[in-house]
Amino acid sequence: MSFLDFQSESPEFLNNYLKYVRFISFNAETTVNEAYFDLRTLLRFIKLMLYDESKLNNFDPDYFKNISIKDITLSDMRKVTNQDLHNFIRFLHNDLKNSPKTRNKKLASLKKLFEYLSANNYIPTNPSLGLHSAKVEKRLPKYLTLEQSKKLLSNTIKSDSINKIRNYAITCIFLNCSLRLSELVGINISNIKIDDSEQTIRVTGKGNKERILYLDKAVCEAINEYLKVRPVTGRDNPDYDALFLSSRKKRISRRAVQTIIKDEMIQVREDKLKDCHVHILRHTSTTLLYNENNINIFILKEILGHKSLKATEIYTHVPDKKLKEIMENCTISSILERERSNKNGG
Repeated sequence: MSFLDFQSESPEFLNNYLKYVRFISFNAETTVNEAYFDLRTLLRFIKLMLYDESKLNNFDPDYFKNISIKDITLSDMRKVTNQDLHNFIRFLHNDLKNSPKTRNKKLASLKKLFEYLSANNYIPTNPSLGLHSAKVEKRLPKYLTLEQSKKLLSNTIKSDSINKIRNYAITCIFLNCSLRLSELVGINISNIKIDDSEQTIRVTGKGNKERILYLDKAVCEAINEYLKVRPVTGRDNPDYDALFLSSRKKRISRRAVQTIIKDEMIQVREDKLKDCHVHILRHTSTTLLYNENNINIFILKEILGHKSLKATEIYTHVPDKKLKEIMENCTISSILERERSNKNGG
């Protein structure tokens, strides 16, 4: 759901802030929606802290989920101290059992809110200054192997689903174009150009930044085949231009795509239900590009639409097989051995 759906349940200052970051700062809708849920948790905590602290001491998750934040005021926000926010971070860890990564995301959300309130003189000082993120263990991205990817595509097109051609096109684009879920759902027919002169797709990523991706023969074929069976819609349909449609002739939802990919991946992954999420296909596409095709990391950055090269670096892990090959062939002794062999051969 969109943050706009919760306006009647939120204080005015929060609504104004979220609309500011969405429509003035042009943050992606998904980012703003996530920020809303982060900040709702913060405001619920603040309400208990200020008016019913005993409920924090005897924490009830079900009660917490139903706390209204509508009546939180700017006066309440002015009472929040740096220590209160430290207590909130501990609350996320101890009571909500949030991981370091989740805590850091909520910390980033609250910092931006208080920065906004302070910059606009809604509060006298920014209490979030000096708060530090938790250390997060770096994990290698999970991805499908090349064989699993092939099987995924094969199973999809051979399935009994009435939408198998659409689902195949969706999967093919994910595996070949390294898209985010929101980017795929947002594709319009007018974003695609497939003719003798050009085969490209224009996608809108985070921060409404557009990038052009070049399509290979397999993706072009998958899209063209889907367009032959895509539901016919009139121009009066607001989703007339959407590439992927539901059976109701509406732009396919994120949840529907997540379900499609999860059902597909269960068939090819040994660990079955574990981590069968859409982003694995983005990881898969990027990892295979890097490991199998030796794509330069700077090119990967552009393909992925990353703002920072640091975000791309997680895909540059070296697999054990390649590491073994490097260590066997690139040590000083192996280099000297090759030189001796070359001299003897000469």
